[in-house]
Amino acid sequence: MFKKKIYSSNSSKPFRLSRTKIDLFFECKRCFFLDQKFGIKRPHGTPLVLSNRIVEDLKKELNICREEKSIHSKVKELNKNLIPASHNKLEEWKNSFKGISFLHDSTNLLICGIIDDVWWDRTTNKNHSVVIKSNSKKNHMSYENIWPGYWRQLSLYSYLLSKNLLPMSSTGILVFINAPTNISQIEDKSYFSLNIFEKILDFEWIEPTIQLISKTLNDENPPENSKKCKYCNYYCNVKKITNE
Repeated sequence: MFKKKIYSSNSSKPFRLSRTKIDLFFECKRCFFLDQKFGIKRPHGTPLVLSNRIVEDLKKELNICREEKSIHSKVKELNKNLIPASHNKLEEWKNSFKGISFLHDSTNLLICGIIDDVWWDRTTNKNHSVVIKSNSKKNHMSYENIWPGYWRQLSLYSYLLSKNLLPMSSTGILVFINAPTNISQIEDKSYFSLNIFEKILDFEWIEPTIQLISKTLNDENPPENSKKCKYCNYYCNVKKITNE
């Protein structure tokens, strides 16, 4: 049986810290601590099979554009001069079993992530980290209703790419595919819309967060329960009832 690798303060071997676990740290430090030090994971949610399929279909189309060095038709409609970038390690960085990594020397944490894609702007001659998401919302997507964690994800990916010596732009690109809610329309791509959002990324949070994660992992006691965490609240309520 697969045994989850947990953090040990006494180990000299670099500890792998994924982008998803950094997100978990932002959501709840206690849940992060229990996951990484004791292997106690949160319950899994229902996998978004349809959503994943839509994203994978777009990625396949982008790979064709990469070979042809052409702009994807949906991107061209938005007057963006962006083509999927080519790099000899890109497939490795996009592989869910490999990914991209960088060893943070002072904490001995191996920061890792799985890249969605990298696009090259033929006008500016700069590379941009790209995150691709899908949804089925009726409301129009805008900068105001985008989850901040997506921009944080892009920042970390750009950070990792630059640490692997790829010249990066200061902006990241978020691609949203809006899919139909009617299952009968899924096969017809005319029902899909694609929105591209570009933003200057914030990298200032990365170094302090890595240092704080290292400090948290090396503490003997877990952080306090988060009032905003439904998992911590569930545990506290159950404990309170059973004690009574």
